[in-house]
Amino acid sequence: MKYELRDFHLKRKEFDERMSFAGKYLFSLGLKDVAEEIGRENAKWFIANMHSIQEKLGYEKRAMVVGAPNFTFQTSSNKFRRGIPEGARFRWGDSTYDFVIADLEIDFCGMLVGVVEDDLSLERILNTLHEMREKNYEIDNIKIERSYFWPGGHFLKLYSVKNNKALDLPKNVAVLHTSSNEMRNRLRDFVRERAEEIETPFGTTRVLRGSDAREYEKRCKYASDFSKRKRQLLFEEIFDGETVANHNHYDLKGLNEAIIGCDVVDKGEVSVISLTDRAYLVKGKKNLSSEKIEECFGSRSIEEWSHNYLLNLNIVSHGGGHELPGVDRLEKIIFYPEGRVFVLKCGSRTEAYKDMWNSPRGYRVGGIVERVQSLGLANHYATLQLIYTIKVDF
Repeated sequence: MKYELRDFHLKRKEFDERMSFAGKYLFSLGLKDVAEEIGRENAKWFIANMHSIQEKLGYEKRAMVVGAPNFTFQTSSNKFRRGIPEGARFRWGDSTYDFVIADLEIDFCGMLVGVVEDDLSLERILNTLHEMREKNYEIDNIKIERSYFWPGGHFLKLYSVKNNKALDLPKNVAVLHTSSNEMRNRLRDFVRERAEEIETPFGTTRVLRGSDAREYEKRCKYASDFSKRKRQLLFEEIFDGETVANHNHYDLKGLNEAIIGCDVVDKGEVSVISLTDRAYLVKGKKNLSSEKIEECFGSRSIEEWSHNYLLNLNIVSHGGGHELPGVDRLEKIIFYPEGRVFVLKCGSRTEAYKDMWNSPRGYRVGGIVERVQSLGLANHYATLQLIYTIKVDF
Protein backbone atom coordinates (compact mmCIF):
# COMPACT_ATOMS: atom_id res chain seq x y z
CA MET A 1 0.00 0.00 0.00
CA LYS A 2 1.24 3.48 -0.86
CA TYR A 3 1.22 5.91 2.06
CA GLU A 4 1.75 9.66 1.70
CA LEU A 5 2.50 11.80 4.77
CA ARG A 6 1.47 15.46 4.72
CA ASP A 7 2.76 17.27 7.83
CA PHE A 8 1.99 14.11 9.82
CA HIS A 9 3.01 13.78 13.47
CA LEU A 10 5.63 11.08 12.78
CA LYS A 11 8.73 11.09 10.62
CA ARG A 12 8.63 8.68 7.71
CA LYS A 13 10.95 6.07 9.20
CA GLU A 14 9.10 5.83 12.52
CA PHE A 15 5.74 5.82 10.75
CA ASP A 16 6.78 2.92 8.52
CA GLU A 17 8.17 0.98 11.48
CA ARG A 18 5.00 1.42 13.53
CA MET A 19 2.68 0.48 10.68
CA SER A 20 4.81 -2.53 9.74
CA PHE A 21 4.85 -3.70 13.38
CA ALA A 22 1.08 -3.28 13.60
CA GLY A 23 0.63 -5.34 10.43
CA LYS A 24 2.19 -8.35 12.18
CA TYR A 25 -0.83 -8.49 14.49
CA LEU A 26 -3.52 -8.24 11.83
CA PHE A 27 -5.04 -11.55 10.73
CA SER A 28 -7.68 -11.30 8.03
CA LEU A 29 -9.89 -14.19 6.95
CA GLY A 30 -11.70 -11.93 4.49
CA LEU A 31 -12.41 -12.07 0.78
CA LYS A 32 -9.49 -9.85 -0.27
CA ASP A 33 -11.59 -7.34 -2.20
CA VAL A 34 -11.23 -3.55 -2.02
CA ALA A 35 -13.63 -3.28 0.94
CA GLU A 36 -11.58 -5.84 2.88
CA GLU A 37 -8.38 -3.95 2.05
CA ILE A 38 -9.83 -0.74 3.51
CA GLY A 39 -10.83 -2.73 6.59
CA ARG A 40 -7.26 -4.00 6.87
CA GLU A 41 -5.80 -0.50 6.62
CA ASN A 42 -8.14 0.74 9.34
CA ALA A 43 -7.25 -2.25 11.51
CA LYS A 44 -3.53 -1.47 11.19
CA TRP A 45 -4.25 2.08 12.31
CA PHE A 46 -6.18 0.74 15.31
CA ILE A 47 -3.40 -1.68 16.27
CA ALA A 48 -0.67 0.97 15.91
CA ASN A 49 -2.70 3.28 18.12
CA MET A 50 -3.20 0.54 20.74
CA HIS A 51 0.54 -0.17 20.77
CA SER A 52 1.20 3.54 21.38
CA ILE A 53 -1.33 3.61 24.23
CA GLN A 54 0.15 0.46 25.79
CA GLU A 55 3.62 2.02 25.64
CA LYS A 56 2.33 5.05 27.54
CA LEU A 57 0.57 2.92 30.15
CA GLY A 58 3.55 0.62 30.71
CA TYR A 59 1.99 -2.53 29.25
CA GLU A 60 3.49 -4.95 26.76
CA LYS A 61 2.52 -4.12 23.20
CA ARG A 62 -0.17 -6.76 22.80
CA ALA A 63 -2.93 -5.75 20.43
CA MET A 64 -4.39 -7.60 17.49
CA VAL A 65 -7.36 -7.68 15.13
CA VAL A 66 -8.79 -10.78 13.45
CA GLY A 67 -11.08 -10.16 10.48
CA ALA A 68 -13.91 -12.60 9.82
CA PRO A 69 -14.89 -13.56 6.24
CA ASN A 70 -17.18 -10.50 6.17
CA PHE A 71 -14.27 -8.21 7.16
CA THR A 72 -14.84 -4.77 5.68
CA PHE A 73 -14.92 -1.05 6.44
CA GLN A 74 -17.09 0.70 9.00
CA THR A 75 -19.74 3.18 7.80
CA SER A 76 -19.89 5.12 11.07
CA SER A 77 -17.74 8.21 10.46
CA ASN A 78 -16.53 8.35 14.06
CA LYS A 79 -15.52 4.71 14.17
CA PHE A 80 -13.92 4.79 10.74
CA ARG A 81 -11.73 7.76 11.64
CA ARG A 82 -10.63 5.97 14.82
CA GLY A 83 -9.47 3.00 12.74
CA ILE A 84 -12.26 0.60 13.67
CA PRO A 85 -13.21 -1.84 10.88
CA GLU A 86 -16.35 -3.98 10.63
CA GLY A 87 -16.54 -7.76 10.94
CA ALA A 88 -13.66 -8.37 13.33
CA ARG A 89 -12.58 -9.50 16.76
CA PHE A 90 -10.37 -7.02 18.67
CA ARG A 91 -7.81 -7.71 21.38
CA TRP A 92 -5.74 -5.17 23.32
CA GLY A 93 -4.24 -7.24 26.15
CA ASP A 94 -4.34 -10.65 27.76
CA SER A 95 -7.43 -10.06 29.95
CA THR A 96 -5.26 -8.89 32.85
CA TYR A 97 -4.83 -5.29 31.69
CA ASP A 98 -7.32 -3.18 33.64
CA PHE A 99 -8.19 -0.90 30.78
CA VAL A 100 -10.95 -0.71 28.19
CA ILE A 101 -11.08 1.20 24.93
CA ALA A 102 -14.07 3.47 25.49
CA ASP A 103 -14.49 4.73 21.91
CA LEU A 104 -15.92 1.55 20.37
CA GLU A 105 -19.50 2.79 20.93
CA ILE A 106 -20.89 -0.73 21.21
CA ASP A 107 -24.67 -0.85 20.78
CA PHE A 108 -25.07 -4.61 21.46
CA CYS A 109 -26.56 -5.18 18.03
CA GLY A 110 -27.47 -8.75 17.19
CA MET A 111 -29.91 -11.16 15.60
CA LEU A 112 -32.51 -13.52 16.98
CA VAL A 113 -33.76 -16.49 14.95
CA GLY A 114 -37.14 -17.85 16.01
CA VAL A 115 -39.71 -20.35 14.83
CA VAL A 116 -42.87 -18.86 13.29
CA GLU A 117 -45.94 -21.05 13.69
CA ASP A 118 -48.83 -18.58 13.38
CA ASP A 119 -50.21 -16.40 10.57
CA LEU A 120 -47.39 -15.33 8.24
CA SER A 121 -49.37 -12.68 6.36
CA LEU A 122 -47.66 -9.35 5.93
CA GLU A 123 -50.92 -7.60 6.85
CA ARG A 124 -51.08 -9.35 10.25
CA ILE A 125 -47.45 -8.57 11.03
CA LEU A 126 -47.83 -4.90 10.10
CA ASN A 127 -51.03 -4.68 12.14
CA THR A 128 -49.21 -6.16 15.13
CA LEU A 129 -46.35 -3.68 14.76
CA HIS A 130 -48.89 -0.87 14.48
CA GLU A 131 -50.61 -2.01 17.67
CA MET A 132 -47.28 -2.21 19.48
CA ARG A 133 -46.82 1.55 19.14
CA GLU A 134 -49.61 2.00 21.70
CA LYS A 135 -47.80 -0.07 24.30
CA ASN A 136 -44.88 0.70 26.55
CA TYR A 137 -42.31 -2.05 27.03
CA GLU A 138 -39.88 -2.26 29.91
CA ILE A 139 -37.10 -4.56 31.06
CA ASP A 140 -35.98 -4.12 34.68
CA ASN A 141 -37.97 -0.86 34.77
CA ILE A 142 -35.99 0.48 31.81
CA LYS A 143 -38.19 1.72 29.00
CA ILE A 144 -37.47 0.22 25.58
CA GLU A 145 -37.11 2.66 22.71
CA ARG A 146 -39.62 2.36 19.88
CA SER A 147 -37.01 2.14 17.11
CA TYR A 148 -36.71 -1.59 16.42
CA PHE A 149 -36.31 -2.30 12.70
CA TRP A 150 -35.76 1.14 11.20
CA PRO A 151 -33.67 3.14 10.29
CA GLY A 152 -30.23 1.81 9.35
CA GLY A 153 -29.31 -1.83 8.87
CA HIS A 154 -31.84 -3.31 11.31
CA PHE A 155 -34.79 -5.33 10.09
CA LEU A 156 -37.41 -8.01 10.64
CA LYS A 157 -37.29 -10.75 8.00
CA LEU A 158 -39.45 -13.81 7.40
CA TYR A 159 -37.99 -16.91 5.74
CA SER A 160 -39.07 -20.34 4.61
CA VAL A 161 -36.65 -23.13 5.49
CA LYS A 162 -35.56 -25.19 2.49
CA ASN A 163 -35.78 -28.97 2.95
CA ASN A 164 -37.10 -28.36 6.45
CA LYS A 165 -38.65 -31.82 6.84
CA ALA A 166 -35.45 -33.62 5.92
CA LEU A 167 -33.54 -31.41 8.37
CA ASP A 168 -36.21 -31.79 11.07
CA LEU A 169 -36.60 -28.01 11.18
CA PRO A 170 -39.67 -25.77 11.24
CA LYS A 171 -41.21 -24.61 7.97
CA ASN A 172 -40.69 -20.89 8.66
CA VAL A 173 -38.46 -18.71 10.81
CA ALA A 174 -38.12 -15.01 11.55
CA VAL A 175 -34.90 -13.06 12.04
CA LEU A 176 -34.98 -9.94 14.23
CA HIS A 177 -31.94 -7.68 13.78
CA THR A 178 -31.95 -5.01 16.50
CA SER A 179 -29.61 -3.14 18.83
CA SER A 180 -29.91 -1.57 22.28
CA ASN A 181 -29.56 2.18 22.06
CA GLU A 182 -30.96 2.29 25.59
CA MET A 183 -27.80 0.67 26.92
CA ARG A 184 -25.40 2.36 24.50
CA ASN A 185 -26.59 5.79 25.59
CA ARG A 186 -26.22 4.95 29.28
CA LEU A 187 -22.70 3.71 28.67
CA ARG A 188 -21.88 6.86 26.71
CA ASP A 189 -22.79 8.87 29.80
CA PHE A 190 -20.53 6.68 31.94
CA VAL A 191 -17.63 7.15 29.49
CA ARG A 192 -18.20 10.91 29.38
CA GLU A 193 -17.92 11.07 33.17
CA ARG A 194 -15.10 8.60 33.82
CA ALA A 195 -12.84 8.21 30.77
CA GLU A 196 -9.41 9.75 30.38
CA GLU A 197 -8.01 10.88 27.05
CA ILE A 198 -4.69 9.57 25.80
CA GLU A 199 -2.87 11.33 22.97
CA THR A 200 -0.82 9.36 20.46
CA PRO A 201 0.40 10.16 16.94
CA PHE A 202 -2.73 8.34 15.75
CA GLY A 203 -5.20 10.56 17.55
CA THR A 204 -6.94 11.03 20.89
CA THR A 205 -8.44 7.91 22.46
CA ARG A 206 -10.66 7.68 25.51
CA VAL A 207 -9.87 4.81 27.87
CA LEU A 208 -11.15 3.54 31.18
CA ARG A 209 -8.71 2.15 33.72
CA GLY A 210 -8.71 0.33 37.03
CA SER A 211 -12.03 0.21 38.87
CA ASP A 212 -13.70 2.29 36.15
CA ALA A 213 -12.73 -0.30 33.54
CA ARG A 214 -14.06 -3.13 35.70
CA GLU A 215 -17.31 -1.25 36.34
CA TYR A 216 -17.69 -0.59 32.61
CA GLU A 217 -17.16 -4.29 31.86
CA LYS A 218 -19.82 -5.17 34.46
CA ARG A 219 -22.28 -2.74 32.88
CA CYS A 220 -21.54 -4.09 29.42
CA LYS A 221 -22.34 -7.62 30.57
CA TYR A 222 -25.71 -6.39 31.76
CA ALA A 223 -26.24 -4.46 28.52
CA SER A 224 -25.42 -7.55 26.48
CA ASP A 225 -28.03 -9.58 28.31
CA PHE A 226 -30.52 -6.68 28.12
CA SER A 227 -30.21 -6.56 24.33
CA LYS A 228 -30.88 -10.29 24.01
CA ARG A 229 -33.91 -10.03 26.30
CA LYS A 230 -35.19 -7.08 24.25
CA ARG A 231 -35.10 -9.16 21.06
CA GLN A 232 -36.82 -12.01 22.89
CA LEU A 233 -39.57 -9.69 24.11
CA LEU A 234 -40.16 -8.26 20.63
CA PHE A 235 -40.21 -11.72 19.07
CA GLU A 236 -42.78 -12.97 21.57
CA GLU A 237 -44.98 -9.92 20.92
CA ILE A 238 -45.02 -10.52 17.16
CA PHE A 239 -44.86 -14.33 16.91
CA ASP A 240 -45.42 -17.43 18.95
CA GLY A 241 -42.55 -19.85 18.65
CA GLU A 242 -39.28 -21.21 19.96
CA THR A 243 -36.01 -19.27 19.83
CA VAL A 244 -33.35 -21.01 17.73
CA ALA A 245 -30.48 -18.54 18.22
CA ASN A 246 -29.91 -15.13 19.83
CA HIS A 247 -26.42 -13.62 19.60
CA ASN A 248 -24.96 -10.13 19.79
CA HIS A 249 -22.43 -9.33 17.08
CA TYR A 250 -21.45 -6.01 18.70
CA ASP A 251 -20.25 -6.72 22.21
CA LEU A 252 -17.52 -6.24 24.78
CA LYS A 253 -16.13 -9.71 25.48
CA GLY A 254 -13.91 -8.76 28.42
CA LEU A 255 -11.62 -6.03 29.74
CA ASN A 256 -9.36 -6.34 26.71
CA GLU A 257 -11.60 -7.69 23.97
CA ALA A 258 -14.55 -6.78 21.74
CA ILE A 259 -16.39 -7.94 18.64
CA ILE A 260 -17.63 -5.52 15.99
CA GLY A 261 -19.81 -7.14 13.35
CA CYS A 262 -19.26 -10.87 13.86
CA ASP A 263 -20.56 -13.68 16.06
CA VAL A 264 -18.65 -15.74 18.61
CA VAL A 265 -20.37 -19.11 19.00
CA ASP A 266 -19.45 -22.34 20.73
CA LYS A 267 -19.15 -25.67 18.96
CA GLY A 268 -22.58 -26.85 17.82
CA GLU A 269 -24.31 -23.54 18.57
CA VAL A 270 -26.62 -22.23 15.85
CA SER A 271 -25.91 -18.86 14.27
CA VAL A 272 -27.34 -17.04 11.27
CA ILE A 273 -25.54 -15.50 8.30
CA SER A 274 -27.91 -12.92 6.83
CA LEU A 275 -27.43 -11.72 3.25
CA THR A 276 -29.65 -9.25 1.39
CA ASP A 277 -31.57 -11.91 -0.56
CA ARG A 278 -31.24 -15.02 1.59
CA ALA A 279 -29.82 -16.35 4.85
CA TYR A 280 -28.14 -19.45 6.22
CA LEU A 281 -28.25 -21.22 9.54
CA VAL A 282 -24.84 -22.58 10.53
CA LYS A 283 -23.52 -24.53 13.48
CA GLY A 284 -20.31 -23.25 15.02
CA LYS A 285 -17.09 -25.24 15.16
CA LYS A 286 -14.07 -24.74 17.39
CA ASN A 287 -11.82 -22.50 15.31
CA LEU A 288 -9.32 -21.79 14.01
CA SER A 289 -7.63 -25.16 13.65
CA SER A 290 -3.84 -25.38 13.58
CA GLU A 291 -4.10 -26.53 9.97
CA LYS A 292 -6.11 -23.47 8.92
CA ILE A 293 -3.75 -21.12 10.77
CA GLU A 294 -0.88 -22.68 8.84
CA GLU A 295 -2.82 -22.50 5.59
CA CYS A 296 -3.80 -18.85 6.01
CA PHE A 297 -0.76 -17.40 7.76
CA GLY A 298 1.95 -20.04 7.48
CA SER A 299 4.58 -17.76 5.99
CA ARG A 300 4.37 -15.40 8.98
CA SER A 301 6.05 -15.60 12.35
CA ILE A 302 3.22 -15.70 14.90
CA GLU A 303 3.91 -15.17 18.59
CA GLU A 304 2.60 -17.81 20.99
CA TRP A 305 -0.03 -15.54 22.60
CA SER A 306 -1.40 -14.60 19.17
CA HIS A 307 -1.39 -18.21 18.01
CA ASN A 308 -3.29 -19.35 21.11
CA TYR A 309 -5.86 -16.63 20.52
CA LEU A 310 -6.38 -17.76 16.93
CA LEU A 311 -6.91 -21.33 18.17
CA ASN A 312 -9.84 -20.17 20.31
CA LEU A 313 -11.54 -17.61 18.09
CA ASN A 314 -14.87 -19.41 17.56
CA ILE A 315 -15.68 -16.64 15.10
CA VAL A 316 -18.50 -16.71 12.51
CA SER A 317 -19.65 -14.02 10.07
CA HIS A 318 -23.09 -12.54 10.76
CA GLY A 319 -23.59 -11.21 7.23
CA GLY A 320 -21.89 -10.31 3.97
CA GLY A 321 -20.44 -6.95 4.91
CA HIS A 322 -20.09 -3.84 2.79
CA GLU A 323 -18.60 -3.97 -0.69
CA LEU A 324 -17.59 -1.24 -3.15
CA PRO A 325 -19.13 -1.99 -6.55
CA GLY A 326 -17.36 -0.15 -9.36
CA VAL A 327 -14.20 0.48 -7.33
CA ASP A 328 -11.13 -1.16 -8.86
CA ARG A 329 -8.59 -0.58 -6.13
CA LEU A 330 -7.43 1.45 -3.18
CA GLU A 331 -4.80 3.63 -4.81
CA LYS A 332 -3.21 5.20 -1.72
CA ILE A 333 -3.85 6.73 1.69
CA ILE A 334 -2.81 10.29 2.49
CA PHE A 335 -2.11 11.03 6.14
CA TYR A 336 -2.75 14.52 7.49
CA PRO A 337 -2.53 15.63 11.13
CA GLU A 338 -6.34 15.94 11.08
CA GLY A 339 -7.03 12.52 9.54
CA ARG A 340 -6.62 10.27 6.54
CA VAL A 341 -7.85 10.45 2.96
CA PHE A 342 -8.53 7.22 1.06
CA VAL A 343 -7.98 7.54 -2.68
CA LEU A 344 -9.96 5.06 -4.79
CA LYS A 345 -9.64 4.23 -8.50
CA CYS A 346 -12.98 3.67 -10.20
CA GLY A 347 -12.28 2.99 -13.87
CA SER A 348 -11.07 6.29 -15.33
CA ARG A 349 -12.24 8.19 -12.22
CA THR A 350 -10.41 8.93 -8.99
CA GLU A 351 -12.42 9.47 -5.81
CA ALA A 352 -11.16 10.59 -2.39
CA TYR A 353 -12.96 9.97 0.91
CA LYS A 354 -12.22 10.89 4.51
CA ASP A 355 -14.57 8.13 5.61
CA MET A 356 -16.86 5.71 3.77
CA TRP A 357 -20.25 7.13 4.76
CA ASN A 358 -20.83 8.65 1.32
CA SER A 359 -19.01 6.00 -0.70
CA PRO A 360 -20.86 4.02 -3.42
CA ARG A 361 -21.27 0.98 -1.23
CA GLY A 362 -23.43 -2.13 -1.37
CA TYR A 363 -23.55 -5.48 0.45
CA ARG A 364 -21.78 -8.67 -0.50
CA VAL A 365 -24.04 -11.59 -1.40
CA GLY A 366 -21.54 -14.18 -2.62
CA GLY A 367 -18.55 -16.01 -1.21
CA ILE A 368 -19.21 -15.56 2.50
CA VAL A 369 -20.78 -18.92 3.36
CA GLU A 370 -18.28 -20.74 1.15
CA ARG A 371 -15.43 -18.96 2.94
CA VAL A 372 -16.89 -19.79 6.37
CA GLN A 373 -17.07 -23.47 5.42
CA SER A 374 -13.66 -23.66 3.75
CA LEU A 375 -12.03 -22.19 6.85
CA GLY A 376 -13.82 -24.66 9.11
CA LEU A 377 -15.51 -21.89 11.11
CA ALA A 378 -18.96 -23.48 10.98
CA ASN A 379 -21.03 -26.16 9.26
CA HIS A 380 -23.89 -25.27 6.94
CA TYR A 381 -27.14 -26.26 8.63
CA ALA A 382 -30.00 -24.85 6.57
CA THR A 383 -30.74 -22.43 3.73
CA LEU A 384 -33.41 -19.80 4.33
CA GLN A 385 -35.48 -18.39 1.46
CA LEU A 386 -36.62 -14.80 1.96
CA ILE A 387 -40.38 -14.11 2.13
CA TYR A 388 -40.63 -10.60 3.62
CA THR A 389 -38.25 -7.82 4.58
CA ILE A 390 -39.85 -5.40 7.05
CA LYS A 391 -38.16 -2.15 8.01
CA VAL A 392 -41.10 -0.42 9.65
CA ASP A 393 -41.51 1.24 13.03
CA PHE A 394 -44.82 2.99 13.62
